[in-house]
Amino acid sequence: MTHIRSSGMRRRGFVRCGALLLWPCAAPAQPPATTLPLSQAINRSGKMRALSQRLSKAYVQGSLGVLAERARDIQAASRQLMSSILADLAAAPLAAETRRLLQALEKDCQGLLENAAVPRKDVLEVARSADVVLESADRLTKAFEAQSQGGNARIVNLAGRQRMLAQRAARAYFLSAAGHDTPAVRAQLAAARSEITQGLTGLQAAPISTPAIRNELELARSQWLFYEAALAKAASPDGLQTVATTSERVYEVMDNLTSLYDNALRDLLG
Repeated sequence: MTHIRSSGMRRRGFVRCGALLLWPCAAPAQPPATTLPLSQAINRSGKMRALSQRLSKAYVQGSLGVLAERARDIQAASRQLMSSILADLAAAPLAAETRRLLQALEKDCQGLLENAAVPRKDVLEVARSADVVLESADRLTKAFEAQSQGGNARIVNLAGRQRMLAQRAARAYFLSAAGHDTPAVRAQLAAARSEITQGLTGLQAAPISTPAIRNELELARSQWLFYEAALAKAASPDGLQTVATTSERVYEVMDNLTSLYDNALRDLLG
C-alpha cells in the first residue's frame, strides 16, 4: 500500500512538473499600446529636431572650451531625452508608414549618438549627422501633423520648430568661431534668425491662446531680442558665453510654450 501511495504521489508530481514546464510556452501577455494624443506626438517628434541641434551645438561649444562643463551636461541631458522620446513613440500604436519613419529616425539617432560620443571628432561631421536626424524627425513630425483633421495641430509644430532654430542658430555661430566661417554656415545662421522672427509673429497671430500662452509668448519675444543681439556681434570670449546662455534660455521658453500649445490643443479636442 505504501508503494502504491508513493507511486501515485510521484505521478501527481510529474503532472505538476509537466504543467510548470508547459507554462512558459504560453504567449506572455503583452502590455497594451500606449495611446499618444496627436498633439503630444507632434510635440515629442518635433522635439527630436531640437535635440539633434542642441546636442551638436553643445559638442561644438565644448570643443571651443565655452562653458565646457555645462556643454557636457547639455549633451548628456539631450541623449537621455532622445532615448526617452523614442521609447514613448515606439510604445504608441502607429500606422505602418509612420512606424517606418520612426524606425528611420531611430537609426539616424544612433549614428548621431555614436559620432557625438567620440572626443575631438570633426565638429562638421557631428553637425552633419545631427542634420540627418533633423530631417528625419521633421518627416515624422509632418506625418503626425498630416493626420490632424483640422489645422490647429500646426501650431504645435510651429512652436516646436522655434526650439530647434534657437539651437541651430547658436551652433552656426559656434561653428564660425571654430574656424568654419563658410557661406553655408553663415546662411544657416541667417536663415535661423529670420525664421525665428517669422515664427514668433505667426504664434502671436494664432487663434489658440490662453493667459499662460500669452505670458510665455511675451517672454519668448523679449528673450529673443537679447539672443538676436548676441548673435549679431562678432565672436569673442564674452560673446560666445552670452550666445551659449541665451540660446538655452530661448530653448527653455520655447519648449514650455510648445507644451502649453500641446495642452491647449488637447483641451480643445477634448
